Amino acid sequence: MNKITKLFVVVASSLLMSVAAVAGELSVTGSAKASYLVNGGSGNNDDKGIGISNELKFAASGELDNGYSWSYHMELDPNGGGTTDADDSSLVINTNGLGTIGIFDSEGGLSTELGWGIGALGTGIDYANTMGASGTNAALNWGYDVSSYPNLQYHLPADVLPLGLGVKVGYAPNTGDGDSNDFKNSGGANTAGVDGDSLIQYQVTAAPIDGLKVGADYAGFEGETGNADQEQSGGNVYAQYAMGNFKVGYMQGFTEKGKSTYANGDGSSFDSYEYDAIGIEFALNDAVTLSYSTEEHEAKDKGQIADTETTRTTVTRTMEADVFQISYNIGGATVGLFHVDTDNSDFTAGKNETKTIASIAMEF
Repeated sequence: MNKITKLFVVVASSLLMSVAAVAGELSVTGSAKASYLVNGGSGNNDDKGIGISNELKFAASGELDNGYSWSYHMELDPNGGGTTDADDSSLVINTNGLGTIGIFDSEGGLSTELGWGIGALGTGIDYANTMGASGTNAALNWGYDVSSYPNLQYHLPADVLPLGLGVKVGYAPNTGDGDSNDFKNSGGANTAGVDGDSLIQYQVTAAPIDGLKVGADYAGFEGETGNADQEQSGGNVYAQYAMGNFKVGYMQGFTEKGKSTYANGDGSSFDSYEYDAIGIEFALNDAVTLSYSTEEHEAKDKGQIADTETTRTTVTRTMEADVFQISYNIGGATVGLFHVDTDNSDFTAGKNETKTIASIAMEF
């Protein structure tokens, strides 16, 4: 870990040796989306809802007098309840052949769980999450991502490796630090425990033949204190192949929470997740796209091994979801219909949930 930290320092120092900048350019892009959502299924008390959201991205770029180029962006994102964050910011410097180094705040995700990329409107159930959002059912089974924390990254130059290989590494020095940090942020206090106090993540992608994309990532927490029954880590692999109007995708992943000791194994506190997804997408013509995907997410709650036993008690709960999507591009706007049917939603046994979303989106 010390070698990796020193590498970041050396690369960053080299970038500061000659940094007189030419005046940059500023651009504003974004989207405006409106939706009508209908909930259904057993154990689901939600009804219907209408929503409008927007996302504005302010980006600037320029060149340095040593031949390097730089880019900066920040986003205005709406939250529930009408509040807005100025977050998802980054400052990236391209070293013109030596790779790219970046400083990211709530940005720069390296997780590849959505790399399989099947969905006329959005990848799988990520478009309308039915995996749970709080407590023991939190959607940790998506894996970990360095973008959850302020982080530093280094990317190898494009085309330097064969088969379209791309390699990126990210390091979050303080997982207790918050987001939307201003200049000279002092960092949040972080008492290292079983889940550590820092995170390093690796990503590898490739395009070995025409139409094929593959990739993987691994995230591991560091700086743990005390003994642990399970270290905190996660990773994903994916493949996508496109041929003509068809596209197919597949992925697998896992997430393990840091545990000093396992609990009772009664299904009240999940310790690890394994998941996979597969889907197909078809472009009917230049305007209409259809897709279908199915996902299986398995959560495990492990217990202690009793003195007189050789195996531990484990409760396993499996959630399955089928997703149907259709999009219609009418020139400058996309009209869509999304439907997901989920069994054991939120990893709750017997809870079936459906979501149907009609939407319209404009990009600008």
